[in-house]
Amino acid sequence: MKYLKRNLPPLTALLAFEAAGRLGTFTAAAEELNVSREAVSRQIRAMESHLGVILFKRDANRALLGPLGERFYATVSPNLQAIAVAARELAGDAPTEVLPQSPTPEVHEDDSLPTLLIVDDTPTNIHHLFGLLSDSYRVIAQTSGAEALSYLSGEPVDLILLDIRMPDLDGYQVCERIKATASLADIPIIFVTSLDDPTDETRGLELGACDFITRPIVPAVLRARIRSHIELRQARIALENLLVRRADRLQKAEDMLARLVVEIGQFQSS
Repeated sequence: MKYLKRNLPPLTALLAFEAAGRLGTFTAAAEELNVSREAVSRQIRAMESHLGVILFKRDANRALLGPLGERFYATVSPNLQAIAVAARELAGDAPTEVLPQSPTPEVHEDDSLPTLLIVDDTPTNIHHLFGLLSDSYRVIAQTSGAEALSYLSGEPVDLILLDIRMPDLDGYQVCERIKATASLADIPIIFVTSLDDPTDETRGLELGACDFITRPIVPAVLRARIRSHIELRQARIALENLLVRRADRLQKAEDMLARLVVEIGQFQSS
């Protein structure tokens, strides 16, 4: 117990740190925790003093995690979620804001939201991503490449977050099969992985992925990249639909002109 007291930061500071890291601003963290922004900032500064490191890069509007902050967040966030789940289970309540240990496809009921498919064989990684994204997206999870491909054969998604190191089919093989399937090829794929060698990123992009993110994840960056790629795909689909409609109108106009030419010819011959 003495060891924990000496080395473990205060729980209030850990909660403030997790919320600010996940939401990207002290103001948003304060609103979620129902405290003042100054209280959040004070708790995080106390933890930085306790650890002897700087966790955030601060500016007027944002609080982005620095390299040490990213490493610490990658440990703190999933473990706090695991503690919350265990506490609710002990209290006899079913968890409502995290995925079950063996994720099933449907975890968000709002069909109006864009759909993200997470493909990862590590439940902790899924829990972490779900906690970061479920407020803005309908999040689906599959724990193997084969299950993901089976799901995609019958259900549309707007973007895929894909791990690389998985048994059976690895992420590269899953990406290759998706891009080789005409009905799936335009779905944006972001690799989210612990691999950080440039050759890994190069291979993923050459196979057709639109992005490559290395853990530990910076929440604000992940959300921004997901949003950008979904908006880009939506804009491309809208443009393609517009071109199809214009081509259809042009074809109708050409057909009408052809009929007029025939009718004029018939009139002249009579």
